[in-house]
Amino acid sequence: MKRLWLLAVLCACSAAQVTLPDDGPRTVADLRALLHPPKVKTLQGTARLDAYVAGDRKSVTVLVIASTPQSLQIQALTPTLDLVALLSTDGQRFTTFERGGSQCLVGQACPRNLARLLPLPLSANGLVRALLGDVPLQEVPPDQQRLAWDSERKLYRLELGDPSGWQQHVFVAPKTLALVGAVWWLKGARQASLQYEGEVTPGGSPKLLRIKTMAQNADMTLEMRDVQIDQPVAAEVFAVTCPQGMVQVELPCEGE
Repeated sequence: MKRLWLLAVLCACSAAQVTLPDDGPRTVADLRALLHPPKVKTLQGTARLDAYVAGDRKSVTVLVIASTPQSLQIQALTPTLDLVALLSTDGQRFTTFERGGSQCLVGQACPRNLARLLPLPLSANGLVRALLGDVPLQEVPPDQQRLAWDSERKLYRLELGDPSGWQQHVFVAPKTLALVGAVWWLKGARQASLQYEGEVTPGGSPKLLRIKTMAQNADMTLEMRDVQIDQPVAAEVFAVTCPQGMVQVELPCEGE
């Protein structure tokens, strides 16, 4: 079951809207009750990472290991699958280093540090869920929840949050009721976006993720290739220590 996504959706916050379809959910509660995101617990395998940062393009093979609820590791590899760099979190701590580098960066698993893994404004649990196709919905009061219909692109748009602060738009395909993307806004300015395309297995985690972040002016595509789903992953995989000889540098979180 392939999920299609239109890139233009992530560039517009107020496309033409009409009355919600008669044969679909009518309220936010109705839609949320019908959502059926993938129930994947673990993912491990290789992927192709293409990143555009300030006009500079880089491509690399990566090993991705994710385990719910909040453990994630990405290893950048050479063409011969030797380690180039590692980024890892067990949900409590974050560690990253490059082979041959002099420093090993560590810190709490806060969104500021986790953005080095995937540049989205999410907790460790949120990043793992997003990678597996289950975008976490922003928890907000009922009066900050709105269901809209984008008649141009034929998608539901779930608007969560206060436009004067953090707001999340989540897009849902009407026939499958599958999550196909999300956009995060701060005071009306777009901060980041996530799109899904395809599936690794029917009803499973997404085959391709596109991530954009305005803060870093970056565009990132992660295409899953040789992937195993729901195979056991030992917790020790994410208990990463700094290589001997590297200087350990503590990274601050927001406000520190």
